[in-house]
Amino acid sequence: MRMTKKQFENFKTILLNVLVLTSLFLTWQIWTFEPEYEKEAAPTEASPVGIQEVNISDVVKPNQLVYHIDNQHFTSFNFNAINKFYNEFISGIKIKSFTVENDMEDLEGRGDSVELIFPTLLSNDVLKKLVSISKDDIPLPTFDRIIIPSIASGKNNEIILLDTSSQVGMRATIEASSKMKEWYANVFSSFDITSNEAEEMEMARAKELQVSNKSPVFYLPIQGQSIASFGGSTDELANEEDFKEALFPEQDTVEKNTFNNISDLYTDGSRDLTFNYDNEYMVFKNPPSTSSQFDANESPILDAYGFINKHFGFRVTDLNDDKYVLSEWVTSSQKNTDQITFRLYTEGYPVYSSSTEDLDEVNVTLENNDVSTYKRMLKIIQYTKEISERQLPGYEEVEALLEEGSFKTSEIQNMTVGYTIDRSANQPYDFSLIPQWFVKLNGTWTPLQSTSNALGGEEVGLE
Repeated sequence: MRMTKKQFENFKTILLNVLVLTSLFLTWQIWTFEPEYEKEAAPTEASPVGIQEVNISDVVKPNQLVYHIDNQHFTSFNFNAINKFYNEFISGIKIKSFTVENDMEDLEGRGDSVELIFPTLLSNDVLKKLVSISKDDIPLPTFDRIIIPSIASGKNNEIILLDTSSQVGMRATIEASSKMKEWYANVFSSFDITSNEAEEMEMARAKELQVSNKSPVFYLPIQGQSIASFGGSTDELANEEDFKEALFPEQDTVEKNTFNNISDLYTDGSRDLTFNYDNEYMVFKNPPSTSSQFDANESPILDAYGFINKHFGFRVTDLNDDKYVLSEWVTSSQKNTDQITFRLYTEGYPVYSSSTEDLDEVNVTLENNDVSTYKRMLKIIQYTKEISERQLPGYEEVEALLEEGSFKTSEIQNMTVGYTIDRSANQPYDFSLIPQWFVKLNGTWTPLQSTSNALGGEEVGLE
């Protein structure tokens, strides 16, 4: 069958249209094509190094547990005692709704309840990681205390979250697990301060102390507690090569400089990693973007946690329970930085040192949503041996020490029991861990000292 002239012209028109459309499609493909180049890994994406990664609930923990029962108070600062209830709590509730409360007196009417006191303010994005929450909007941006009233069988149970620095709080309606309800029914309701369980938890009768109208209420043991002192030795944390490989994605660009056999400096022209062998610590510096625009750090605590988790982590050894736990979060609007401090916990208590180069802290500074500084010690506690017991001051003695102090009691933000590191030469150990009271002043933990007894306590020889 022969094609007519009209049919031939129609065919050419169709073919031309197809070619034009094909050409347009190919042109669009060229314009929008993005080659998939292999991206250079950022420091936070480099290979992990360390013992093991831990959950956020292992890093963010209270430093004090308080039972409020029949208008009496019982407290413990021991990490292991706190963990028992804390782990049950975060796994056993689901938050359904929030209500902001401006009347602190109403919120602080605790009744029979358990109170968790944290060493620093926590952001609500941390709360979302700790417990199950059905709503994204949390009206209170920060908190440092959680009060859990006795959970009955009803559905409308609640918890109270307080920001003691701003004197605000909120109520949260929760669903409690059957395990949580059983704990309140069987353990909390029958708590006996004279029981073996209370002794194992190092629970003590406590009394309220409020140093000013705007200060939070503290709960101090009425009688001084005896806590063990330890002597110990340290060991090297890790080979510096491990840190170098983890913190610098491109090893070919890294240069090494040694200064008087005291320190090594690794640099790729932008980032610096310094190892100081006199004091055995490392500092990693990652300059922030030179952009003039400042971006507020969205999740500083979580970012610091994630970074450390992949760069030798919080569990410094797999031989014991020594680990680093969140201790401080300090925001500087002038420097546009967030500094996050994780503190060493050993033998059930936090460790504090007067030396800035000691093994008690891991520090991370964030700028523009990125880690700008990472500092930690290159040594760990190898072993400890109990050498004595120390009788700490009780309520009245602590109150007297506070009045005797060279600071304003109204500036006290928190109080805790912990260990101070003693490195005096006249001892058969690398260091000693001596228990004593600490107060938090303007974001810094300070030993509560007496003019007559620097450590505020008495040695009790072991039998």
